[in-house]
Amino acid sequence: MMPLEEFIQQLANENEAFFSAQPAWAKTYWAEKMSLESTIQALRMRYWNEYVGAEVIARFMLRVENPTIKMMVGRQVGDEAKHAFYVRKRIEELGGSLGDPLPEQLAFYETLDNFRYPEEFFSAQQFTVETQSLKRNEQALHNFDSETADMFRKHINEDEVFHVRLGHTGLKFYCVTSEAQARARTAAAVIRERHVAMSLANARILQSRGLMQS
Repeated sequence: MMPLEEFIQQLANENEAFFSAQPAWAKTYWAEKMSLESTIQALRMRYWNEYVGAEVIARFMLRVENPTIKMMVGRQVGDEAKHAFYVRKRIEELGGSLGDPLPEQLAFYETLDNFRYPEEFFSAQQFTVETQSLKRNEQALHNFDSETADMFRKHINEDEVFHVRLGHTGLKFYCVTSEAQARARTAAAVIRERHVAMSLANARILQSRGLMQS
């Protein structure tokens, strides 16, 4: 078995190498300054991620046996539901509608739902995806209008720091065998591809509507 801290650092490096090699629109829904219509589309994607994510993470919480970690996962469920509330509110303020989740989004969350082991879920969602969320949320402060940026600043961004910390906690607790480490590494690789698929699906919508500058 690889020493735990070394394993976590190696997994972080693998994630960073993967996402660094991706084009801008493959890892975010707002890679440039956003117009009104493109903002609504991007927030629609984010809404369904938060809404469906809250439900999937809630189901995962029931399978976490450690009471301290279960409590932390429960906090994340509440965070995701709160984010969905504020994102929906902002969409409606902008005159938009929620629409429906894309097939790529449903495939992403079905993948999370189907992970059998806690280390797979923590590796994929909190450790891999939420770490990228820190970058996307910082980008949101610059590429959205001031009111939408304020929503991220006041109601979303700080929560993601806790979610990333939860990912580290989950890996440290569960990745204590070679088998668990291998499962965590595979789960991260799978979810990276699912996440890029979501982002590119959104980019195709923006492009088809003539909403992309780059």
